[in-house]
Amino acid sequence: MVSKLRIWRVVPTNQIGVQAPALLVESTHGVFEKAEKEAIQLAKELSGLSRFDNWNFVPTKLSVRKDNFGRYWNYHQ
Repeated sequence: MVSKLRIWRVVPTNQIGVQAPALLVESTHGVFEKAEKEAIQLAKELSGLSRFDNWNFVPTKLSVRKDNFGRYWNYHQ
């Protein structure tokens, strides 16, 4: 299986549109849809808002790379 590092910004959003602070999550699954589900699951583990039913987690894939020191860098091609 091919492993690919993807960095996600997951925003917990309430049903009425209130947003909590975003979480940065890394997933390594090769398939995009499964990596997205993995990112949501990791964000739910990190956030205490997952205990409530009215909070949804909205992932957005970031266009950044990670260097050897764990920092995220924007890049373009």
